[in-house]
Amino acid sequence: DSGSAFNDPVTITFLFPSFTSVYDAKSWGAKMYDVKTDKPCNIWTRSPGTVEGVTLPEHIMEHIAHELGKDPLSVRMQNLNKLYPTEGLIKMVKEKSDYEARKAAVEEFNKDNVWKKRGISLVPMSFPLDTLSNYHATVSVYRNDGTVAITHGGVEMGQGVNTKAAQVCASALGIFLENVVVKPTDNLTSPNNGPSAGSFTSESVCFAVEECCRMLNARLEPIRKTLVNPTWPALVQAAYTAQVNLSASYMFSPAKDIKHYRIFGATVLEVEIDILTGEHKIIRVDILEDAGKSLNQFVDVGQIEGAFVMGLGYWTSEEMIHDPDTGRMLNNRTLKYKVPGAKDIPVDFRTYILKNGDNPLGILRSKAVGEPPLIMSNSVLFAIRQALRSARKDVGLPDQWLSMDAP
Repeated sequence: DSGSAFNDPVTITFLFPSFTSVYDAKSWGAKMYDVKTDKPCNIWTRSPGTVEGVTLPEHIMEHIAHELGKDPLSVRMQNLNKLYPTEGLIKMVKEKSDYEARKAAVEEFNKDNVWKKRGISLVPMSFPLDTLSNYHATVSVYRNDGTVAITHGGVEMGQGVNTKAAQVCASALGIFLENVVVKPTDNLTSPNNGPSAGSFTSESVCFAVEECCRMLNARLEPIRKTLVNPTWPALVQAAYTAQVNLSASYMFSPAKDIKHYRIFGATVLEVEIDILTGEHKIIRVDILEDAGKSLNQFVDVGQIEGAFVMGLGYWTSEEMIHDPDTGRMLNNRTLKYKVPGAKDIPVDFRTYILKNGDNPLGILRSKAVGEPPLIMSNSVLFAIRQALRSARKDVGLPDQWLSMDAP
C-alpha cells in the first residue's frame, strides 16, 4: 500500500529481495506490487519493506505448522537454506534461552490458567544488505598537537556513526581516541552523499575514513623512517615541516568497496496476555545477532535493543487510523497513536552478539546492525497468536488458523 503516490516504493527495492529470508526458496514463486490507494503516501523509516518481506515466510511457516499440527520451529528447520548458518544460530539461542524447558513451562501455565495465557516463539532472520550510496570522508591532522578531525557524509542520529568513525581513525593511525574529533557533516566536503539509511551508513563512512588514514600513513611513512620512535605530535610536526599534505579525502563507492552480504539472527520471545483486558506483557526476550567483528559492542547492543523495541510498536500498537471519506490521518499525535512506553519493554531483555563472528566482505570484518533487529520483533506476533490459541481452546472455539495482521 503506497498511498496516493509512489513516493518511496519498497516492493522491488527491499521487500522482494528479503522475501526468502533464511529458507530454501528454489521452488517458491511470488508476485508483488506497489499499489496506489486513497491514503496519504508513505515514506521510508527503519527497515522499510524488509520487515514485511522477512515476516511473510514466517507467517507461511506458522500457517503450515498449524494445518499439519506440528511445532512451527520444526517446520522452519525443515525448510532452512543449508548454505546459511541459521541452524547453528538457532541451536545457540535455544541453549541461551533454555527454550525447551520454558516451552514446557508455558504449556503447563496455560493448563493451569484461564484468564492469563502465555506463548513462546523462536524465529530466525536473514537480512540482505546492499550498500546503495556514495559517502565522502575527509581526515585532517593539525600540526600543533596532532589532533585529528574527521568530517563525513553520514548523519549522526544516534546510531553511533561518529563513534565508530573516530574509533576506526584512531586504530588506523595508531593514536588515542581522545586525539580524534568528528566535525558536523558539511556538504562542501561531502557533496552528493546518499541518505543515511539502510543500515549501511556507518560501514560506508568507516570504510572511507580508513582509506583516508591509509593515504595519510603512506605520506607519513618516509618521515617516520627518519625519526627514532617519534611521538605522534612529533611525527606530525616533522611532516608539516617537510610540507607533507596532512589532509586526505576519499569517496566510498558501493560499486567497488563493499560487496553484498547477509546478516543473520534468531530470537526467542515469551509473552503473557490478559484475556479479559487484551493487555500483553513480554516476559523475556533473547536476541542473538551476528554482527561480524563488532566495531563497538556497546553501540551495537544499543542498536539491537532500540530497533527491537521500535518493532514491538509496529506489530502491536502503532495503528494508523484514516478518515474513510477524506483519507486524513485521525491519530497523528501520541494521545491516540501509541508508541511503545516503559511498560512495553521486555521484563527480562537479553541481547547477545555472536562470539567470534566474522565478515570478510565488511569494513574491518564487521556487519551492519541498524535494521535487522527490528525484523526479529515479529516474534511477538507469533507468541501472542500461540497464547490466543490456548485461550480459544479453553472456551471451546474451533482450533482454526487465526489470521493476525499488524496494526
